[in-house]
Order: sequence, then C-alpha cells, then structure tokens
Amino acid sequence: MQATDYVQHTDQFLLQQLTHDDQKAFTAIYQRYWKSLFREAMNVLRSQGEAEDCVQELFISLWKRRQVLSVTSSLKAYLQTAVRYQCIDRIEKEMIQGGYLEDFTSYLAEHHAIPTIEEELYARDLAANIDQLMEKMPGKMREVFRLSRQEHLTHREIADRLQISEETVKKQIYLALKILKSHLGDASLAMLIAATFICK
Repeated sequence: MQATDYVQHTDQFLLQQLTHDDQKAFTAIYQRYWKSLFREAMNVLRSQGEAEDCVQELFISLWKRRQVLSVTSSLKAYLQTAVRYQCIDRIEKEMIQGGYLEDFTSYLAEHHAIPTIEEELYARDLAANIDQLMEKMPGKMREVFRLSRQEHLTHREIADRLQISEETVKKQIYLALKILKSHLGDASLAMLIAATFICK
C-alpha cells in the first residue's frame, strides 16, 4: 500500500496498523494531527519553539509506545489530552530546575542577569494579577493550583490530600494555566513562572 493511500483511512485503521509497527500509518497520523496539536500547545506555552518541541516529544512517545497503546476514546481526543499533559510536564520541569526557584530575582540571576527595578516591578504586578485571577477560579481548580504552585506539592501529593485522581489534578492545572495565559496576554512563560513564585 502506498503512503498516499493511508490518507483515506480512518483513525481506527491507522491505530491498528500502528500497533503492528507500520511507519506509513504513523506518518499519516502525524500529518493529520500535527497542526491542530501544535495550535493546542501554542495556546498553553505561547512559544513556537516550545510548542514544536512539545508536539515532537508527543509523537516520539506515541511511536515508542505503539505496541502498548490503549486508546479508549477517539484518537483526536487522546492526542489532544496527551499534548495538554505534555505541556504541563514541560512547564513544571521549567519550574523545578535546580529546585523550586524562590523568587523572580533568583530566577533572573540564574538564567539572565540581575533584574532591573522595572523588571522587578513588572514581575510583582504580574504576580498581583495572578493572585486576582486565582481568586476567581472555581474552588477545586484554585486549591489544586495553589498546592502545586505555592506549596510545591507533586500531582500525587495533591491527589492524596484532596482525595481526587492524578488525572483530575493534571486537568485542573492545565485549565488554570490556560486561564492565566488567556488573561495575561503576551507575558512570557518564564515571566509567568517567576511571578507565580512571588505570588503569595
């Protein structure tokens, strides 16, 4: 079967072929969903490079796990959920590099330079905005986000404390970040992360 023939097939067929190491099926899935997954990642990360890396990592993982995949929903829904969690993992890795960053000043000192007064003021203003947005979040989302960002608990620790699943924790964190991104405009990921740490 030619590679072009795969374009006509359903997701279910492509998944079945993928579990049998069919590289053409994998390529068809990649071409079918790359753009929409990239848009989803951009919506969270607001960085083209970060979003591209995130989607690439997702497809690498998909290929590596091809023989043990368990897709109970549609392939589209499965990939959309997976890329959201991939984004969350990427953000949290940024946040815990070298241990949790104590504040915006230490973040800039480690990654850039000594912050200017303007940068500190901007970060604190951003932190105040985050604080206000957190107060408007639904109760469960606010509590999950607070435990993650301010008490530095892991997903498992949050799940245990609140008696909810880890999947629910990840979903609530994703939704909280989406709310922040939608209201904070062009604030960079680094600035958002740093401001979150001085948001008390």
